[in-house]
Amino acid sequence: MTKEELLEQNKDIPDIIESSIIMSEANISHKIYEGDFFLKSDSDEIKVNGNINFDWFANSGSHFSGKVEIETSGYRSLSRTSSTYSVIIDGLEFGKGFITNTSFGSNFEGAYIKGTLSQQAVFGDKSIAVEKIIFSIPNLREFLGFPVKKITSDNFSTSRNRLSLENDNYIISIDKCIDYKERFASLEEKGGYIILYNGELISKKGPVKLEETKDVFHCLDTFLTFLNGRRTSAIFLQGIYSNEVIWCDYTDYFVDPHRNVQSWPQRLSISGLNELWQKFTSLWKDTDDRNFLTSVIHWYVEANCQTGFSEGSIIMAQTALELLYNWWIIERKKIIVGKDSENINASNKIRLLLSQLSISHLVPLSFTQLQNFMDESKDIIDAPDAVVQIRNAIVHSQEEKRKKLSGIHYKAKYEALQLCVWYIEMALLCILDFDDKYYNRCANDIFAAKCEQNVPWTKKKD
Repeated sequence: MTKEELLEQNKDIPDIIESSIIMSEANISHKIYEGDFFLKSDSDEIKVNGNINFDWFANSGSHFSGKVEIETSGYRSLSRTSSTYSVIIDGLEFGKGFITNTSFGSNFEGAYIKGTLSQQAVFGDKSIAVEKIIFSIPNLREFLGFPVKKITSDNFSTSRNRLSLENDNYIISIDKCIDYKERFASLEEKGGYIILYNGELISKKGPVKLEETKDVFHCLDTFLTFLNGRRTSAIFLQGIYSNEVIWCDYTDYFVDPHRNVQSWPQRLSISGLNELWQKFTSLWKDTDDRNFLTSVIHWYVEANCQTGFSEGSIIMAQTALELLYNWWIIERKKIIVGKDSENINASNKIRLLLSQLSISHLVPLSFTQLQNFMDESKDIIDAPDAVVQIRNAIVHSQEEKRKKLSGIHYKAKYEALQLCVWYIEMALLCILDFDDKYYNRCANDIFAAKCEQNVPWTKKKD
């Protein structure tokens, strides 16, 4: 089959989304600008000839460096390392930053400075409305999506790389990089960061400015973080008009360095994710609900990534469960009203959550160490009680609690953490009306989210 015939046969398959930001290996610095630029404050103007780069280490973000002629600034200006400067390129403000290091040449004939951008950093005129915004996503887990095609001068290929998210206002397409496996291998080897997806945002209402999309990208970042089980963000946002890049946002949006963690979506599948996005964005419209989503997903990720090891992560997971209890059980469902809601102990709060999810109070069959901990403690009646008692032993510092904590097997603490994180996942999926399959971390298998859970750990048949 000729190339023309292949193109005709696959004409309805969209082209893969690609960005001009090239990153084939983990942690590669990206050059933003080279040449003359100015640092301006109320009292100073410093001309610099050098570079502005986006670096991942030691601190991720946009950084500048270059040579300064002393005559244009004076020694006094360069000594004000605490001063905030506007970084000006071609008459436009790139962002605000500060000098971090100054070194002087021989005989004080010149100076070399380094600095960093501390807030938003946009190259170009960000006030211009654009037809679409191209962006990149680092460190996002793999999904197998809708087909896209890639055409080069000597090759044609199709792959199932697209995740499509759409609501009333925006169409968002996110494409896995064609060399995802090679990039991910570099990430596994070196750690840190690498771009694994490129995406495109189009407003259904026509051209859009960067500032107008701030909230939708915040929403998207939070949603992708929930899918990923660790933080990721859309970065390197490029405003496109008539196929030209009008501006590029180099702000350092937060991304967790790579580590392997579990998350709830079933392996590779995108089934049900667009419907989940629609519910997520609908809930996001209300300020209180938005604050709830950002907070509970923050604590979910902190617990899931075990940033405080098992002990600290158990505390963070129960912070999320407390938030879910208050927002969902008390404020939304109003199952308990008045001061009685404040007097319920932690294990009963978890049981009330589980009752809304039709989830058993029993310990998962595979969590043998947590079950042993329960069996050895005659006063523990079920799984919610077990995880709360472990949490209390961690938090309270009395001698009796310290002795109890030292006697708890490390695997029992790990299993208690995984059970709490699973409770959080199930509560969020229920709140968001997710009606598809998910990966159950407590059973290492795929379950239907709305299956009957009162018979514990029973898999729903296809």
